[in-house]
Amino acid sequence: MTRQIRTLLLIALGASLTAHADSVNVYSGSLGGTSDFVFRGLSLTRGKPAAQASIDVEFSREFYLGAFIATCDPNEGPSPPVEMDIWAGRYWRMSESFSADLRLSQYTYPDDPRRVSYNRTEITGTLGYRNQLYAAAIYSPNTKAVASSPGYQEGSAWALELSGRYPFSERYAVSAGFGHYDLHDVYHDDYNYWNVTLSAIFKPFELQLAYLGVDDSAAGHFDDESVGDRVAFTALWRFSSTR
Repeated sequence: MTRQIRTLLLIALGASLTAHADSVNVYSGSLGGTSDFVFRGLSLTRGKPAAQASIDVEFSREFYLGAFIATCDPNEGPSPPVEMDIWAGRYWRMSESFSADLRLSQYTYPDDPRRVSYNRTEITGTLGYRNQLYAAAIYSPNTKAVASSPGYQEGSAWALELSGRYPFSERYAVSAGFGHYDLHDVYHDDYNYWNVTLSAIFKPFELQLAYLGVDDSAAGHFDDESVGDRVAFTALWRFSSTR
């Protein structure tokens, strides 16, 4: 059933995007690196640097496609060399103040030597207010494991995230977020995570300094080097083109 749902969603989104593929408006992306690759409070490099790149293509009627790749090393033993993600979605401007976004994402780890598959599918719905406050709900029907630890069994997982961004000027901004990750089907537990990030834009470069944390619940399931409060510095070269 999970595979059928994922296939149907991909077909539906693919058909919609194909119908408008002749009117690409914007493509953008980034290339850079970070001192620590952290996702939902867990380090996927166990505190080490990572290279990363992304690309997004925006179509007419606010459909989009995207991809992300980063080096990783989540396990002390055998570990995958990279994480590769792809997504497709649609954005809605509902009013002058409110927006909505629906996204289908696939997380993959090519050449993963681990005995459990860490690949998973996620569906994310996001509501935005004035491009500054966001509330997101994330659901995965097929999570077997995340970060550094094999799961106890395959099941569903979900997360709720609240985030906000305040620009001091065109160059400087501060953002913060708080999330709750429910992994009861996989690890019989859940945990909270958070971050505060300062950003500086010197076009075409962007610099980020982030303080990231996760609560003690995660420590019982994941590698000691993957959990705990940490500071990460990220430098990105961003590009964008319109046609």
